[in-house]
Amino acid sequence: MSTPLNKARLLRTLALLAAATSVSACSWLGVGGEDGWLRDRQGEYLQAEITPTMEIPPELDSYTIDELYYIPEITPGDRDVYIVPPAPKPIDARVREGVVVQRFGERAWIVIGATSGQVWPRLRDYWSTEEIALSMESAETGVLETVWLPQPDTDLRHKYQVWVEPGLHAGNSEIYVRHVSDNGESAPDEPAQFPEESDSQERENTILASISLYLADRTDLYRASSVSMLAGSIEAQGKARVISASAGDTRLELDLDIDRAWSQLNQAINNANIEVLDSDRDALRFNVAFSGAEDEDEPGFFGRLFGRGGDEEVINFDIIVEEAGEIITVQAEPASGQPAPYQQDLLIRTINDNLI
Repeated sequence: MSTPLNKARLLRTLALLAAATSVSACSWLGVGGEDGWLRDRQGEYLQAEITPTMEIPPELDSYTIDELYYIPEITPGDRDVYIVPPAPKPIDARVREGVVVQRFGERAWIVIGATSGQVWPRLRDYWSTEEIALSMESAETGVLETVWLPQPDTDLRHKYQVWVEPGLHAGNSEIYVRHVSDNGESAPDEPAQFPEESDSQERENTILASISLYLADRTDLYRASSVSMLAGSIEAQGKARVISASAGDTRLELDLDIDRAWSQLNQAINNANIEVLDSDRDALRFNVAFSGAEDEDEPGFFGRLFGRGGDEEVINFDIIVEEAGEIITVQAEPASGQPAPYQQDLLIRTINDNLI
């Protein structure tokens, strides 16, 4: 039977439990201050200090802590015109998912939406799956070679070299194949001399297609656990870069040879549905009609900045392609000579975004 004393004790216990459960978990765990069971660490990050960059002794390898993503330097120039700069696009905004075989004349290569560190382990696995041994592999340079492969009923034998390098945009990679053959006159351990173009274009294309199908079927390609840190040290900067010193002074730099650059630009312009009025391969010039219209209900940042409304004026631009050493520079100038900074910037960035 309950007594008044027991009821009082019960009510007191319930009151204490209610008070205890009303205290936050972090504070409760820190009961007793420094002498408590667990120290309350909330807010400590506000006093965190930046530690010096780790220095690796010269006799030790440092590739495992290399930067895996290229961070471009700040472009000099007066950017006050932007007032409040627009938010940058995600680093993978232009990464094409999946695997595509690109062709330009007799040349062909694989474009894949993955980094070199992600691609390299799968390239090695491909040859293991085909039960073909490798005579050389270098994750640091992204190059591997097969052993000499005999051709049945002949003295002819074949060898393949495969390499991976950065694609046009950060986060993409390109894979190339080269083939060489001989009659067995060279020693088995003698390094092969690969020609500039494969001895057999058909054999190159066959291996390229086989690798592309293999990579397309690999569901683990993008898993972090499958990334090679060695191959991650391959230069990650893409072959296409937008350089903008100020509004209306934006250019595109391509780390390509002129023939491929022209072909890629033509493809990108078509992909962007930009109307081509004229093009001159010899003069390295396109003439296009571009309005700068954005696929949005409201004008974009540049449109608001320059007071653009919903009705977009179509402007003719000359897209000028120039060779500057080993770099191809692409610039756009209004054919009328009247400044159009919003459209000029957007035109160059639109071409860049549609490069594959």
